[in-house]
Amino acid sequence: MNTARTVLLYGVGAVAGILLGLAAGQVTTSCTGSCVGTQPRFAIWQSGLIGLGGAVVVLIACALLDEEFIPVTRQWLRTAIRRTSDRRKRQAS
Repeated sequence: MNTARTVLLYGVGAVAGILLGLAAGQVTTSCTGSCVGTQPRFAIWQSGLIGLGGAVVVLIACALLDEEFIPVTRQWLRTAIRRTSDRRKRQAS
C-alpha cells in the first residue's frame, strides 16, 4: 500500500479546504445606506464550514480516483482504534 500518496492526498484536501475557507472569508458585499465600505458576506463559522465542505469533496474525489486511498485509511483507523482500546485496558488495570 502506498501510504505516502495517501498522506499527500490528505494534505491536498486540507490545503484546499483552508484556501476555500479563506477565500469565502474574503467575500464582501457593498454596503448601501448609513454604513461605510464593505461588509463580509459570510460569518467566520460559515467560512469554516465552506472550507470543511471543500476538503470533504476533495477527499471524496481522492477516494473515488485512488484505489489505495480507502484501504490505507481503513488500516489507519483500525490501528488508532486498537491503540485507544489498549490504552483503556492498561488504565483500567
